[in-house]
Amino acid sequence: MKIETFKTVEKRTNGVESKNSELEKNFLENQRLLLELRDLQQTNREYKSIIYQASHDLKGSLNNIVSLINLMIEAQDPEEVILLSKPVLKSVSKFKTSMNELLSFKVKENGTEKIGLVSIKTVINEVIESINGQFVDAGTVLTQSLQVTHISFPKKKLRSIFFNLISNAIKYKSPDRISTVHISTFREGNFVVFSVLDNGIGIVSPKMEMLFTKFSTLHEESYRGESLGIGLFLTKTLVDEMGGKIEAESEWGKGSDFRVYLKGD
Repeated sequence: MKIETFKTVEKRTNGVESKNSELEKNFLENQRLLLELRDLQQTNREYKSIIYQASHDLKGSLNNIVSLINLMIEAQDPEEVILLSKPVLKSVSKFKTSMNELLSFKVKENGTEKIGLVSIKTVINEVIESINGQFVDAGTVLTQSLQVTHISFPKKKLRSIFFNLISNAIKYKSPDRISTVHISTFREGNFVVFSVLDNGIGIVSPKMEMLFTKFSTLHEESYRGESLGIGLFLTKTLVDEMGGKIEAESEWGKGSDFRVYLKGD
């Protein structure tokens, strides 16, 4: 009868423990990959839904533009041409807004971007330059109060956040007063906070609950350059992915304040 020595038993036990540890490690890794796969499947479904809705809306706007231009070509009366030009401009504006939202979506889709120290003022200026026509048309007065001037954050993502919030602030201006937008930055706990405050028409209470929902628009009425309803949804998604949060306060007839909380030095 073969008698096992203590060292032999110990070696065999260590081998079993090592194997069990490896199996447990593989199990945990498989669980992690499964969760990632589910997240990717969900993201893919959302992308397909956004693209379908976007293509449908863009096609509608484009068809409307073509039809109106054909009517303008056929029109004999100059006053009729002027009358038709207004809805053409409105449709073109909506088309441009939708395209900008899709470009924002494309930036998000393209994947990771290196994190570096970014000048917040530079990003704001780039956004303002890109939507300068909106500022001029709306006669918006922009003010800034930047207690925090730099942040370690992907520049394209920061630009996308500011673009969506500033363009919305201008779009939903009040017809009863001069449009103003105030951008401020400050620290609150471990977060750098970005506030975009406007004196626009505000948002009705029932809409606040769906504010960051996909394909949700801010108002029942139609506005020039009305969006696809994905700008705030994508902004929230982007902020969430970077470990931040976004909040909004609004009062109908007085204006809105959107605050983005980002982790960054």
